[in-house]
Amino acid sequence: MSAKYILGYDLNDSMSQISYFELNETVPETVASDDDEERLGIPTVLSKRRGVAQWEFGNAAIKASEAGNATLVDNLLSFASAGARIEIEGEAYDATDLLILFVRRSLNLLSMVLSPSEVEYMIITVATLEGRLVDVVERIANSMPVPREKIIIQTYEESIYYYMIHQPADLWEKDVSVFDYSASHLRAYELWMNRGTTPVVAFVDRTDFKEIKMPKYMMKEEESMEKADRIDELVLQTAHDYFANGNVGTVFLLGEGFEGGWCSKTLKFMCMGRRVFQGRNMYSKGACYCGHDKAAPCDLNREYVFLGPDKLKFNLGLNMVVAGEEEYIAVADAGENWYDSGVTYDVVLGNTKTVPLIMTPLDGKGAENIEVDLAGLPDRPAKASRLRITVSFESETRMKIEVKDMGFGEFFPSTGKTWEKIIEFR
Repeated sequence: MSAKYILGYDLNDSMSQISYFELNETVPETVASDDDEERLGIPTVLSKRRGVAQWEFGNAAIKASEAGNATLVDNLLSFASAGARIEIEGEAYDATDLLILFVRRSLNLLSMVLSPSEVEYMIITVATLEGRLVDVVERIANSMPVPREKIIIQTYEESIYYYMIHQPADLWEKDVSVFDYSASHLRAYELWMNRGTTPVVAFVDRTDFKEIKMPKYMMKEEESMEKADRIDELVLQTAHDYFANGNVGTVFLLGEGFEGGWCSKTLKFMCMGRRVFQGRNMYSKGACYCGHDKAAPCDLNREYVFLGPDKLKFNLGLNMVVAGEEEYIAVADAGENWYDSGVTYDVVLGNTKTVPLIMTPLDGKGAENIEVDLAGLPDRPAKASRLRITVSFESETRMKIEVKDMGFGEFFPSTGKTWEKIIEFR
């Protein structure tokens, strides 16, 4: 029996990372750049050799560009999310197609370790899934050598959650803060839990400090101790305000912005009563842990549930006749990503002209009944109307229900009528 692997892919505009491990292992490994263990990750860039259709990726692309032999293409994720086309030597390329090329080429770095058929789950994690990014990442997922049903899409918030619950429990008995000083500016995430519920519900809140840009930009390439000290004071004050009303016991510092030794005051403050770690691959490792838990659920997955901004916060179902028997049909499950949710069922209508759905929120409030009125449906005997019910989500707070009359054989032909209802949640 061949080994089964989990892949975690952190996709961003600057340095993407791939972590992986076998199902029977406990700690993921991360692909290093050019065999340099101190430089984990792959620069998210491509280059096209001038005059020929030859593409390089990562460090090889940067070297080809620096040698003057190729045109470098960077900011691939941003261009793709904007729906841009990139012109190279008079030819326009779809930015998402180029991003797909980068991801596929970078996965080849694992060719000596595993084959696509050995991948049990691949988890793609990104900073956000706002706007067009859902469609972009979905296109990437559909273009991978791994079957689509084995690919999960998530955001950094969920990756942080999965990373932390697989660390020693004393590291997350209090709230956990993650400061990410990469990309364009400083971001902070805070993991906190409502331990008064069963299961315990975990949340990760994100705060963007857009005024605190990367040190190299704030110094405007004119480094000096005075400028470094001013940035240190700015980040120190931001951290002080951020921690003011919290119960943070553990801090993780991510990103090259914290490198260079300029933030001594900030680090000293953060270490006061808190445990501080510097990390480089939390998102890709967290994605790996998520895949492992999907493949082999453990007690943690029963005791804790993560509810991020993209998660459904209710269970949705309906009581309908299936195969001659009335039963409860699960339509959507709390804790699932809205963009991964949605079902189509064929059911038989009883002695009614409505489709009754039952929504049960996770906040402990009572179940709510939602009905789709089938006005105009012909009068038929009970259990003589077959309906096709399609439930889809446009966001975590907006659901669309579509019901189509399928008739019932030759005796009760379909009218072709459809009913649609949009439901907004708070």
